[in-house]
Amino acid sequence: MLTALELENFKGIAGRQRIDLAPLTLLFGANSAGKSTILQALLYLHELVERGSADVDRTELGGSVLELGGFVRLVHKHEVERPIILRAEFATPGGLERFGRDLTDFILPDLDDEVDSAWLEVTIRFRTTPTFRGPIVDAATVGVNGHDEPLVWLATGSSLRDGEPLFVRVNVKHPIFGETAAGAIDEWTRVAVSRGGQLSLIEEGGPDVPDQLAAADDPSLPVFALSSSLRSALPSLREPLRVLMPGGDEPTHREEHVVEEVRTFLEMIVLGTTSQLASFLRDALYIGPLRTIPPRGSLYERRGRATSWADGLAAWDLLLADRLTLVERTNNWLRRLGAGCQVTVQQLFDRGAEAEEISEGHIDKTVRRLLLETGGGSLVLPSEVGAGISQVIPVIVAALEGRIGLTLIEQPEIHVHPAVQVGLGDLLIDAATREGSRRLLLVETHSEHLLLRLMKRMRETADDGLPEGARAVRPKDVSIMIVEKDGSRSIVRQMPLNERGELVKAWPGGFFEEGLKEVF
Repeated sequence: MLTALELENFKGIAGRQRIDLAPLTLLFGANSAGKSTILQALLYLHELVERGSADVDRTELGGSVLELGGFVRLVHKHEVERPIILRAEFATPGGLERFGRDLTDFILPDLDDEVDSAWLEVTIRFRTTPTFRGPIVDAATVGVNGHDEPLVWLATGSSLRDGEPLFVRVNVKHPIFGETAAGAIDEWTRVAVSRGGQLSLIEEGGPDVPDQLAAADDPSLPVFALSSSLRSALPSLREPLRVLMPGGDEPTHREEHVVEEVRTFLEMIVLGTTSQLASFLRDALYIGPLRTIPPRGSLYERRGRATSWADGLAAWDLLLADRLTLVERTNNWLRRLGAGCQVTVQQLFDRGAEAEEISEGHIDKTVRRLLLETGGGSLVLPSEVGAGISQVIPVIVAALEGRIGLTLIEQPEIHVHPAVQVGLGDLLIDAATREGSRRLLLVETHSEHLLLRLMKRMRETADDGLPEGARAVRPKDVSIMIVEKDGSRSIVRQMPLNERGELVKAWPGGFFEEGLKEVF
């Protein structure tokens, strides 16, 4: 699970801002304050770690709903000399070894068990060389187990020509190595020194070490070179690493053992951790701020149809394909929210089906249609009711059907009555806590009503007074963030709640007191 995100020079955010994440994280703030920026940073990060491309317009998760506009539109104030920096902190419950390596004689045989979390920081710069011009992931650092001290630094070369190796500096003084690995680490260092050239201990600023590795602040740490198919400081997650020898020489038998150890270590620490972050982001559901109202004639079952969560249509397709449970669960929440309608699926026979085929139960000759029942047996199309229903149903389905992982939702409350907004608080609590805190919902919202329900449920949890059917929610389950404008930049502040759902510090202006002004 993702536990924190840090941004610098990304859209409206200039100085580094940190967002601590919980199973349910709510982003509040005025229009254009920068709330959506945080969600977009995650979609951009997914593209960086999955494909290595830094000049991203449309993302896989955002589809046609979201256009990032490329690096020039993403960097703060469109000043291309600025670097964009993104840092993600995350748990690593999966195995780190990905290529079937034999770890019997590996210097860190328990590395899989010893690493339970990691962080990845990437620096994206606009680079110009005789062979390349454009934005790239220019540098990356990887750390583990909550240590601020990096374990590995990675950087692109100086020319960015095709085939130029990727350079890696290993922090052999990191606590993860321990005393038992000291002898092997000395061997790594001796091999690096004896070879010279690209596999060498070179003073900072030397001809073969990129300036980006100077961040290590310790020229005694060994530098290695890796073959890379990508023009990026992040190697491909799908390919085993290859440690290069200077001049293309073959390693000696003694060196070969060291090269194997270095490769295994880097594959586990760099590829093993980053691939788990990539998998978490890859499985994310993103629901954009305006969901599409299904047009007439679209809600018929059609095999092979591909729709998007970003515009909400994937939710309708899931309901249409469901044979029982999802429709029932969705209707239960529509009743709890007081939405005034129910989803119903009609099964229609294809006119081209023969009578005997129908009688034999060949369901591939049937067509299903999705309608809404609005009371009194009246069945209508989604386009024939208020826009709020089309906006809230994708949110309900995502909350119910979303897998363990990340769900990003913009404006779940749009076009719906305040009473429904209150109920959305219960829906989000249910989704965030149902899987034992193994799911993360990041929600951008303006809804005071939604927050008040969340605070009420926390108070009821503390007082042991939850109504039947409501889920317990505690401070560890919730992160409330305020995004505000400070001149031309956006800043992010955490607004913690205590056990009773009360604000620990005063909420900034322009929210709760607006209602009080109207009343008094």
